[in-house]
Amino acid sequence: MEDYLSTTVSNLKSVNYAALNLVIGNESCDLDSAVSALVYASFLNWRHSQIKCTVCTRPTPGAKDLLCAAVLNVDREDFELKTEVEFCLRESGVSKEMLVFRNDYDLQELVTKTKTNVVLVDHHTLAIKDKFLAPYVTEIIDHRPIDKTEWTYRDDTRSTIETVGSCCTLVAQRIIDMSAVMAKKIEFFETHPLCTQLLHSTIILDTVNFSKEVKKGTPHDLEIVTFLEGIMKIENPEAERESKLARLLEARTNVSRLTAAQLLKKDVKIVKEVYVPSFPILVEEFLSKPEALTAVSEALKSSGCSLALLLGMSLQTGLKRDAAICGSESDKTAKLAKFLQDWSAPSLQLTATDLQYPNTYYFNQLYLGASRKQYIPAVNAFLQNP
Repeated sequence: MEDYLSTTVSNLKSVNYAALNLVIGNESCDLDSAVSALVYASFLNWRHSQIKCTVCTRPTPGAKDLLCAAVLNVDREDFELKTEVEFCLRESGVSKEMLVFRNDYDLQELVTKTKTNVVLVDHHTLAIKDKFLAPYVTEIIDHRPIDKTEWTYRDDTRSTIETVGSCCTLVAQRIIDMSAVMAKKIEFFETHPLCTQLLHSTIILDTVNFSKEVKKGTPHDLEIVTFLEGIMKIENPEAERESKLARLLEARTNVSRLTAAQLLKKDVKIVKEVYVPSFPILVEEFLSKPEALTAVSEALKSSGCSLALLLGMSLQTGLKRDAAICGSESDKTAKLAKFLQDWSAPSLQLTATDLQYPNTYYFNQLYLGASRKQYIPAVNAFLQNP
């Protein structure tokens, strides 16, 4: 994988390609998004080489070829904010210099100057700044509930959308299915052990090792994890899972050196005018940081948003979740807070506390199974009738 990534960076810089396949994760660029993009691009590159070998016996010297590249949907200078991504890739021998980041290229120029196909992983609703990609999207792999309200893709766009704990589960399944067509069901996983390890680690983190408290793991996630463990020949799977989870959780929650402004950018989704960061700590802890609400106000201004929905989670003493709503317009902020309290599909069980913050509605979240994926439909419903 390391050679593939380095060669990809070099070929992109020198424009040494005849066509492009870009695999792009979501703008939060968490571990699931980053690994889904990196592994699936690696697979598409491997698959292309396998097919090419069966139809071409003598390559033309100097001829340009299809380039499959993963794009991490975060600016290069913000990569250090993705603590668990940086840790996991560094531990796997993948350096920052081997990666392609969002601001390394003008994507709009890149997709228009040569034949380009785009694969979306870990999302299927494009951010406003990415709407220009829609005509180029040929495949989607995502684990969120399907949202067709802004589905503007071509009729022949292939989609794999299933509500599972980790998008990496669906990426692995797609690789299995496509490899089986070539009668090579497990060859990619055996010849790309780093990809196999990354998929396994990510699913373990996303499902919190199939925690019954978190309730994110599904039978499909477990099926893929078991399959990957068979490839890796792990003697004690449960011990390996627990060890991985501990290391990755420590990396994700090690945010003490980050300022409030940096935490707001660490894992954020923008839903139209609502800024939705998710923290690996409780919102209560975030709000205790110096100038936290000032940082929120500045984030709203720079992103063109009017509302912020802050979501926190802690696993230090059992699973805890909390949330806060704040914004530049007091009436709209109050309406969103009330709307989320009343939301019933599913109920988020937001309970007000005695904690008071200026222009902010703060809640404990009693429904522990609800992550940001469960909030997004509620936010979209609110925005349709604010």
